[in-house]
This record gives sequence, structure tokens and C-alpha cells, in this order.
Amino acid sequence: MGHCVSRRIGSAAVCGLCLLFALGGLGCARREPVPVAPAAAPAPPPPAPAREVVICKIERETAYDRGLKAYEAGEAKRAMALWREAAGDAELAVRQKALFAMASVKLSQAGSDAELAAAMEMFDAWSKKSPPGGSGEDARFLVPLLKSYKPGFALKEQKASMDRDCAKKLAEREEQVRRSLQQQVKALETIHQQIQEKKKGLTNY
Repeated sequence: MGHCVSRRIGSAAVCGLCLLFALGGLGCARREPVPVAPAAAPAPPPPAPAREVVICKIERETAYDRGLKAYEAGEAKRAMALWREAAGDAELAVRQKALFAMASVKLSQAGSDAELAAAMEMFDAWSKKSPPGGSGEDARFLVPLLKSYKPGFALKEQKASMDRDCAKKLAEREEQVRRSLQQQVKALETIHQQIQEKKKGLTNY
């Protein structure tokens, strides 16, 4: 009897241990492994600062530049002579700027049809060789010309005003001539009447 009880107790203990192990296994199966973050890669070193390269461009002083200084100093004749020299420069931009300067000054100073034609001919030579965007011509040379420029509508109004003034002056002159003629006619009539009266007096004797 005692052996049977001990065996039953042992069997029950074994069953209990098996049950505990089974429950423990289920609990372990439900646990998920914690992900481990990878180690951060070391930051790359900062790039070395770039070296600044300074390029010095030495520009030559051309005859055009000297002419510009002379023109700004009021020496127009000397400026034109220097620009004529610059018109034969090897660099196209220098030649174009010189032609534009000479044409602009000649056009603003033109006092006759021949001078105007010479200036326009120089402008034509400049425009035929002018590249797209120009060659850096100085637009200040056109300022004197623009100050004296009058658009077409202003010229028409000026002509109409001059015509009205001429018509008014002509009418006034005609009125003066008419009055003068009337006075002369009256004077002649008076003289004629006096002569006739003298003739009558002579015939009475």
C-alpha cells in the first residue's frame, strides 16, 4: 500500500514537472528577440577648403580709350583723331566703338547735308559689322543728338504753326499795302483835283 502511494505521488510529481516545462516552453516561444541597432558609421572628415584662384587680366589702353578721355576733357578734335587711329585697331570691339563714337559726334555736330551724309555713311559702316549685342559702345555719345531731336509729330505741329504765322504776317502785310495804296490814290486824287481847279482858274482869264 505504501509503495502504491509513493508511486502515485512520484507519477504526479513527474506529470507536474512536465506540465511546467511545457508551459515554460510556450512562454519562451512567444518571446521575440530584441533587434540590435547596428553601430553608426563614423562621419567622413570635412572636405578641405578650396583654394581661390585669382586671375589678373591686364587690359591695354587703346587709342579709343585715350580718345574717350580727350572727349570728356572737351578736346573733341583730338578725340576724333584718336578714334580714327582706333578705327584701324586689330581688335573688332575697339574698331566698332571708335566708329560708333565718331559717327555719333559727327551726326550731332552736322551743319550741312554733306556732313549729315558723312555721319550716316559712318553709321552704316558701323552697323554692318556690329555683332549681336554690340561691342560695348558708349550710348552717351547720342545724348547731344537726343536733346535736339524732334519726333515727326512735333515737326508737323511746328510746320503748321509756322504756316499759321506766315499766313497771319502775309495778311497783315497785304493790309498795310492796301492802306498805303489807298492813301496814295487819295493823294493823287487830291493833286488831280487841285490841278483841275488851277486849270479852271486860268481859263477864266
